[in-house]
Amino acid sequence: MPSITQSTKALDEIDTAELEVSGRSNPLTRWGAIYSPHVAENVVRRRSLERYRRITLTAFTSLGAKGITLLTAVVVVPLTFRYLGPERYGLWMTITSFVLFLGFADLGIGNGLTARIAESHGRENQAEAAKCVSCAFYFLLPLSAILMLVSAGVFHHVSWQSVYGVRSPLAVQEAGWATAVLLVCSALNMPLGTALRVELGYQQGYVADIWNAFGSLLALAGILFVVKHGGGLPQLVLAVAALPLVVNAVNWIIQFWFIRPELRPRISLFDIATARQLFVIGGLFFVQQCFGLIYYLSDNIVIARTMGATEVARYAVLQRIFSIGLITQYFVAPLWPAISEAVARRDLHWAARTARRALAGILLLGTVCSVSLLMASRYLMKRWSGVDPGPIDSLRIGFAVWVVLVGYIATMNALLNQRAVMKFHVLIFGLASLTSLALKFLFATHGSVAGVIWATNIGFGVIYVVPAAILSLRSLSVRTLEAGR
Repeated sequence: MPSITQSTKALDEIDTAELEVSGRSNPLTRWGAIYSPHVAENVVRRRSLERYRRITLTAFTSLGAKGITLLTAVVVVPLTFRYLGPERYGLWMTITSFVLFLGFADLGIGNGLTARIAESHGRENQAEAAKCVSCAFYFLLPLSAILMLVSAGVFHHVSWQSVYGVRSPLAVQEAGWATAVLLVCSALNMPLGTALRVELGYQQGYVADIWNAFGSLLALAGILFVVKHGGGLPQLVLAVAALPLVVNAVNWIIQFWFIRPELRPRISLFDIATARQLFVIGGLFFVQQCFGLIYYLSDNIVIARTMGATEVARYAVLQRIFSIGLITQYFVAPLWPAISEAVARRDLHWAARTARRALAGILLLGTVCSVSLLMASRYLMKRWSGVDPGPIDSLRIGFAVWVVLVGYIATMNALLNQRAVMKFHVLIFGLASLTSLALKFLFATHGSVAGVIWATNIGFGVIYVVPAAILSLRSLSVRTLEAGR
């Protein structure tokens, strides 16, 4: 992995050096601002090809990581469903959904760091990047400590039985401790995640994917070990959360001590002005992430609160099956830092052209995945849970529509995280999320499990899809991209 990173850094240095040499040798050049058109064109073309190379590489390594996750699910879902039983398995899925909210407790600083790293990379300002890393790390470190202290203070005052809707004595006993394990691991991951954010900002998501895949494999090994030795739900949660945490810690050390030591967090680099800028952009991401949690992770919690943890089990297995179709997101994820870097370099036509192509491709791929999974869902449900769901029903049709919708939303997120339009995007995204949440509770209280997934489809289909399309047309114009600088 160091060799990949070093080769990428070397290419950027060669491109910059080529422009500088041309500027010095060209008598028409003044202050290095006017370069030879031929050399500049070559550098722009090489950077364009390098962006496409990184996007493609990240997309396929993401698919590889998704393949490992799928392999893990194929092994883990039927194994743990039978091992835990419907209620405890539903409890596990609900705990995972609930505590994933803590993944966004960084107040958007993680995504803000990725955005600032991409911009600094586009401006070739390494000093700015180093300040951003230090500001993010030394904000997240005490925040994670506060989160653990608050959790410890309220732990014994929460009725976990009421929170998760469990009834059996064993599930009631395990609910609190399993939640505590996941809380601690999630909190510790916050400052360590800065390494992954740096990799994403430098368009090296493929490196992050390798680390994530390694963490998934370790988690799988941990689950098999716990099941073999008869461990309980807290031990399963520990295997799933703690082993990837160790991998992230190793990645953090390698990234900041061996690959990019110049970006190693230092308290001396904490800068108030840089921190303020990071918090502003992070605040927008935080609001967007909170709404994202509502639309993506609230389903299991709503069902558990209105129908009980047992009903979560069937829904969660189907959700896992159709989540296979979310591979479209792995082609979208590399676009955001690439477009941000291109805009910072004023390569605006490349940004607009690439975004349009990506949207068309993602919608086509999402439709193919959706139809394929709808046809295979009955077989997979029987294989994974031992339950025959029968012919295609409204719940599975709802999930099929959801697959295409999530791909569309992911693409819009990548395209609309530009300064000129991000506030408007967060507004319509938030309205759609809140509408879908209200509909989820409405349908669930009337006993409709299928209504929970259709609530998301209706809320975003009515409020988000068309306005986001209009906003994307605006954001893809060169004039708007210029205005957002």
